[in-house]
Amino acid sequence: MRHYRFRPPPAALRRPGVRLDNVAIVPANLLPYKQEWQALANGLPRGATLIVLPASRQGARRTLETVAARMKARGRAVTTLPASRFGTE
Repeated sequence: MRHYRFRPPPAALRRPGVRLDNVAIVPANLLPYKQEWQALANGLPRGATLIVLPASRQGARRTLETVAARMKARGRAVTTLPASRFGTE
């Protein structure tokens, strides 16, 4: 089992009043398509999250679906898209 260590964000992000515009959670194999998914994420309302769901690797997909559901339950704006939209798999 892997143990991950979460570190504090950089000092620039810890200042009072700093907010991120939006967040994108994507599989690593979509890095070559960054311009495409980043344009979609930038088009979302401020504070929204884009989650791209992989078609394969059911464990990773289920995890991201759970993350999306929990974020929505907390009132966050979440948009999910299939990875196939970016010409993968």
